[in-house]
Amino acid sequence: MEKGSVIGFSEYRPHGESLTFTRSFPADVESSEVLFADALRVRDHLANVVRPTGFDLWFTCAIDDTYINVDDPQPSDQYWEVLQADTTVPQGDGPHPAVVTRFPVLTDAALTGTYRQALNTITCPPGYFVMFESIAPLGTATRFLRTDESPNPDVLPVTLWDDTLHLPVTTESDGTTWLGPLPDAAPYLPPVTFRIWFDSILVLTLDVNWGRWLEAGSAEHSLLQAALDALLADDWQLSSGDPRHFKL
Repeated sequence: MEKGSVIGFSEYRPHGESLTFTRSFPADVESSEVLFADALRVRDHLANVVRPTGFDLWFTCAIDDTYINVDDPQPSDQYWEVLQADTTVPQGDGPHPAVVTRFPVLTDAALTGTYRQALNTITCPPGYFVMFESIAPLGTATRFLRTDESPNPDVLPVTLWDDTLHLPVTTESDGTTWLGPLPDAAPYLPPVTFRIWFDSILVLTLDVNWGRWLEAGSAEHSLLQAALDALLADDWQLSSGDPRHFKL
């Protein structure tokens, strides 16, 4: 592998891995905020691998006295964004967020507070209550361990198929190194992405798209495996995926 480069994988399958986890919850759970807190712990388990600078929050309507969500009717405001500080998110042709909230740091308390605000703001028709549908990260930085002696420690050239992207690198005060988010116009996914959604149970999809994070024996793969072990210890069950590179 050339110094300063990531071996060329595209975001397309079958080069990457997609792992799906599910997590059940007690039938007597008191509120959807409990389930939201369960979902947020995924962010903590993955914190040594991925670091989002924002989140998409999608909402749905669930039938009263159940945790069964439906496609119709839809809530009054379906899509919110929670962003860190001055993070910008490009708006394409998709839906624009009804509400954008910003915080200096994206703590669990900040995200939970936004969720409470949404529950108090969004409405569903009689016979239904507001429930989160999905949580997806925005602007994801990915942890890596530098092994080259690049003349520019703030940039890492990453080769994906025929493209070479010069991605920003940040070294934190604790010495950890992070590969910055891909450019908005780049037709590739980040090295590691995830999405949590609610479909009568909690579901987590973790996509490992390219590079060292897929390579068994690499330091990045070991970091990711430790995160997967933490998910399993938190009662997330592997539902589907190809574990050929992982020890699940």
